[in-house]
Amino acid sequence: MMLRFYLSSCAILLGMALGCSTEPAKPAASGGGGTPPGPATAGGPPMFALAPPGDATPPLDDGKVQSTMPAGWKFLPRSKDYLFAAYLEDKAGVPRIVLKQADSDGLPNSDSDAAVDQLVAKVTEEVGSDKKAAITKMNLGDNRFVRFEKAMSFRSQPASGVTLETVLGGKRYSIELLSYTSDNNRHLPSLYRFAADLKVSDGTAAPAEEPMATEEPKEEAGSEEEPMTQEKPGEEKPAEESAEESSAESPE
Repeated sequence: MMLRFYLSSCAILLGMALGCSTEPAKPAASGGGGTPPGPATAGGPPMFALAPPGDATPPLDDGKVQSTMPAGWKFLPRSKDYLFAAYLEDKAGVPRIVLKQADSDGLPNSDSDAAVDQLVAKVTEEVGSDKKAAITKMNLGDNRFVRFEKAMSFRSQPASGVTLETVLGGKRYSIELLSYTSDNNRHLPSLYRFAADLKVSDGTAAPAEEPMATEEPKEEAGSEEEPMTQEKPGEEKPAEESAEESSAESPE
C-alpha cells in the first residue's frame, strides 16, 4: 500500500516537472517584429480640417468669384485694397480673412503640378527663401494652393499671416488669414474652409453682384499694426492695414 502511494506520488511529480519544462517562445524575427506601422501617408493627399460652412459670400468680380465664409464670420466693408474680407469678433481686430485678386502675370491656372511649381517659384522669388516662410503646396477642395507664412505684429502683439495663393480663371488670388500667433492654429480651419470653397468662373450668365451686408457698426479708429523687422521696405501693406483705411467708410 505504501509502495503504491509512493509510486503514484512520483508519477504526479514527474508529470508536473515535464509540464513546466515547456519550450520557450521563439523571439520575433528581426526586421519584421513589433507593431506593424500605420498606413503610409508620405506622398498621399494631406487631410486638413475645415471649419463648418457659414454664409456664402456675395458674387464678386461681376459674378465670377464666390466662396463660403466659415460659420460665425461676418463681412468687412468694401475696400479698394481687397476683393473681399471677413472678421470673426472684432471688426477692427484679428482674426480676419482677406481675399485679394491680381493679374496672373503669365502664370498658368493652378490645375496641375507643373503649374503649381511655377507659382511656388514665383512666391519664393517674392517672399524669399527664408525657412520661416514655410512655402508648401496644398490641395483644398478642387483647388491647389501655395501656402506660406509671414511674421507680423498687430497692436504690438506677435501676429502671423498665413497666405494661400492660386491662379484661377487667368487671375492670381491670395487668401490671407491674419491672427495672433497664439491663435494661429485655432483659426486655420476657417482659412481652409474659405479656400476649399473658392469658385472662379468666366462670368458667363452670372447673377448681378449683390451688395455686401452693411448692418455692422462703424469701425473704430486706432487699430495699430506694426510689421516686424523681417518685412522689407516697400513690401505690400499687410491686410490688416487696409482695414484701417476702410474704416472711414460708413456702412450706414
